[in-house]
Amino acid sequence: MPPHLGIAAGSPLAAEAAAGVTSAGGNAVDACLAAAVMAWVSEPFFCSMGGTGFIAVRTPAGDIEIIDGNAAMPLENPRERGQGIRRIYLPDYADGIHMGVGAGSVGVPGALAAVHEAWTRHGRIEWAALFERAIEAARSGLPFPRTSAYYLSVTWSQIWTQHPGARRLFGPGTEAGGAFEPLREGQPFVQAELAEALEQVAGEGPDVFYRDALARELVSAVAAGGGFLGAADLAEYRAQVRAPITAEVWGWCVATNPPPAVGGVVLAHMLALMSGVPPGDPVERLRALVKSERTALDYRRERYRDPADVAGAWADAVSGMGSPSTTHMSAADSDGYVCSITESIGYGSGLVVHGIPLNNSLGEEELNPLGVHRSPPGARIHSNMTPTIASGSNRTVGLGSPGASRIVGAITQTLMRLAIDDEALADAVAGPRAHFDPTRPEGPTLSYEPGLPGDALDYLLRPYDDRHMYFGAVQAASVAEDGTVDAAHDPRRSGASALI
Repeated sequence: MPPHLGIAAGSPLAAEAAAGVTSAGGNAVDACLAAAVMAWVSEPFFCSMGGTGFIAVRTPAGDIEIIDGNAAMPLENPRERGQGIRRIYLPDYADGIHMGVGAGSVGVPGALAAVHEAWTRHGRIEWAALFERAIEAARSGLPFPRTSAYYLSVTWSQIWTQHPGARRLFGPGTEAGGAFEPLREGQPFVQAELAEALEQVAGEGPDVFYRDALARELVSAVAAGGGFLGAADLAEYRAQVRAPITAEVWGWCVATNPPPAVGGVVLAHMLALMSGVPPGDPVERLRALVKSERTALDYRRERYRDPADVAGAWADAVSGMGSPSTTHMSAADSDGYVCSITESIGYGSGLVVHGIPLNNSLGEEELNPLGVHRSPPGARIHSNMTPTIASGSNRTVGLGSPGASRIVGAITQTLMRLAIDDEALADAVAGPRAHFDPTRPEGPTLSYEPGLPGDALDYLLRPYDDRHMYFGAVQAASVAEDGTVDAAHDPRRSGASALI
């Protein structure tokens, strides 16, 4: 019997959770949601129930919707701008990052609300079944993942030592000389408090997180740290269902995250600029990629500042053109359901409440271009997350990636290989990538992996010796018109894929 469903996710445990609900009768949406919940256990620095997310769903009828579970600004302004935020610099992560952490950086989390909304609209199995494997993994423990160990090693002292819940979770039982030591790769990682929280949500629904016991714990912890997220912010939060924006390019229709998020509009802008890319010349293709990425990112910095104006700025960007930004999981089934989910906690606020790491969405400079705590009360924060569903060449593909500003480039280059080169899904996901960064202090820089002719372009060059997680981690799943399913995970991170 041929496979019924394909799943690609950021960890083997997430893919296994998806397989479990599929075997119990779940569809691609159920599978993707179970993977997303497991990611809260297996990828604690990339996503969380205290984080944010977007979910793209294509139904068997061909309808596509985006469920917005992004972070929101609290409904009441803080007593003073920057209240409860500590400014830090991480020199050893990515290209060096300035950010704000602490209780004042916590935005209203929407990941759980989005998961529940998607399940309500499209799920087939029982709500509690989405949580079963995640609860088991959190309670029994898992080896601390390599990518989590790396991130903890470069952020431990500045982010995760400031709150007792974080010290208990990521440095348990290792106090020596008065200082906790962070977990290392492969050490046992048990999340008993998170297992309790997941059990409560599985049994009582999301209200326990947004209105009842867990909500009270969260609000109390944020207030104790000088933050200003309140009970009303959680109680009144709703996931929002939106129509996607679309781009027609290379004979494919690409549907992605609409305003007020910015990741999708940057992707669509970049694809429109790439519509005439030469198919056979690798140097000219790379040159066109750099030009489109630079133009789209420059336009973002100049025009996509106020969340309320993103839609208008996007319309201006494409008005003169012809047809032509974490962790991610994608699933597709032979009935025609395709689901694509991107989740994030930013870099983490440093607060952990009942085993749940909380986001630092209000402290990320890139996501708050108006300045810290200057977004309108209740407004959604900017987001690079770009879950995408693309159709062409007799198949529909769900895909997305983590990677901040590298997200749109990773998705664009994967789509180019699918649409222009007609590559198999695994080859398109694994193929070499480039990223152009015009903001580096030493000057505009082209970073690229082996297999791309970066040395033929006249920029400051940053060649990599091998595929690298800097360039994102695309997870993709597809279904053909005849019902054949496929899935591919990115070898740049510790992902997994399966056909069930």
